[in-house]
Formats: sequence, structure tokens, C-alpha cells
Amino acid sequence: MSENNADLKGMNILIVDDVPNNIDVLRYMLGDNGFVISVAPNGETALTLAGKNKPDLIFLDVMMPGINGFETCKRLKKDGETAHIPVIFITARTEIEAVVEGFRAGGVDYITKPFNQEEVLTRVTTHLKNQKLLHEQKKLNERLQNQNDELVESKNQFNIIIEKTADGIFRLDREGKIVQANHKFCSALGYRENQISGMPVKELVRPDTGSEAIQQLATRRSRDRATSGLELNFCVNKNSPLYDDHKHFTMCVDSFGIWNLSNTVVMEKGVDKVFLGTICIVKHS
Repeated sequence: MSENNADLKGMNILIVDDVPNNIDVLRYMLGDNGFVISVAPNGETALTLAGKNKPDLIFLDVMMPGINGFETCKRLKKDGETAHIPVIFITARTEIEAVVEGFRAGGVDYITKPFNQEEVLTRVTTHLKNQKLLHEQKKLNERLQNQNDELVESKNQFNIIIEKTADGIFRLDREGKIVQANHKFCSALGYRENQISGMPVKELVRPDTGSEAIQQLATRRSRDRATSGLELNFCVNKNSPLYDDHKHFTMCVDSFGIWNLSNTVVMEKGVDKVFLGTICIVKHS
């Protein structure tokens, strides 16, 4: 096996043919290339082996006793466990017209008897490389799905925590706009949650609040450098019944920058990091 194809070593090929000499010739052509070879003398045995071993490629003779190659291929493609396996039909040169039927049955390619070693190896490496890419893509998709499931679970847990806590909590995006706020915080200022979403946080504090205080509120800092005990005057919603009694509430804020890295790493110098926003915990002073 060439260095370019070394990553195909160990991939499984199933040869299905009722003529032992055909099997021997293909085994000889493929044997020195590191493939794992299994054989089946008929379609019924091929279906059993394919379901059990999940080969990466199948050579399938067209003319066999019992169920022929076309019917065997159709059954393979109907089974979700084997439908993804590429099938290369084996046919005699006088059976070229059968190639079209083979493609209709689900085959991806064909080789003709007598076999040409260079042709066989070229077709094998082409389809095994494609199959390897599909396997890698499937693993990547599974990994991404698992990560997404973990993120959804974490988000659900986070939502439960912020709604059940006794403190007011809101979260800011990178531009300092509110992307989430719990009921405790919203109701304290006379807002519904959908009213406050997307609002720049500077609009929630008294207009005379300095830019330095706004920066401390929408902090990028984390751990022991985060904002702690910042007192701010938050504005009550003018359309709320609360506004008649209180125009402002003084609240004490702890703010923590959120990054795409864990807190143990984000403070290190030289690391690539992305600022995601700020989480703020507020209490009445």
C-alpha cells in the first residue's frame, strides 16, 4: 500500500462470489494492501455477514445461485444498518448492459472480469477514501450533537437556577444589551421579561450615571477582578404601577465577565479568547 493510502489499512472488504477462483484473484490483488478481507459464496451469506461485520466496501457478483447480485444489493440498501456500504458489482465483459441495472439496484461502481489489478485498486481506494470521509463526518456530527445536547442541558439548568434564586439576575451580550433577565429582576422594576429583552443596560440606570459605572456594570473581568458591590440607581418602568411610588431603586450589583474559556484559563496571558457577555446579580441595597 502506498503512503498516500496508508490510512486505509485495516478497512474491511467483503467479496461475494460463487466462483472460488474469482475470490482468490481478488484476494491476491488486495491482500498486500493491508485490507481485511472476508468472503461469502452467495447473497444470503453476504446479507448475514454484512449485517454482522459492517464492511467498508462490498464486491458483489451479478450472477449467483439463489438471490442474484441485484436483489442482494437491493436488500442491503433497504436495511438501515448496511445501506451506507458502497457496493461494487463484479460482471463479465459480455454483461455490460447489466451495469445500468446494477446502478439502479444501488451499486456505486463495477469491475469486469478478467480483473485488472490497477483498475481494481484504483476503484477500491477511491470508494474507501469516500467511506472513510463519511465515517469521520458521522463521528464529527455525533460529537457536535453530543456537545449541543450538553449545551442545551446546561442552558436548562442555568434557566432553572436563575428563576429559582432569590436574587435578581440579568445577562448582557457583548454590546451591553440585555439578552436574559429573571422574573425577580424584571418585576422589581415593573417590566415584563419580553419588554426588557434587547434593551441597552444603560437605559435601565439613571441618566446621570457615569460611563465608568456602566463599564463596571457590563464588565469583562472575571474571578477576583470582577465587579463586586457596585451600587446603582435603576429606573422603574414609567408605564408600571410601581412608578407612582418609586422612580428609582438603588441596587447592589455583582458582575462577572463570561468568556469562551474556563475561569482557570481565561486569566492566562497569550490565550485566544472570545468575550461572550456579562452576568449580573442584583440585590436591593
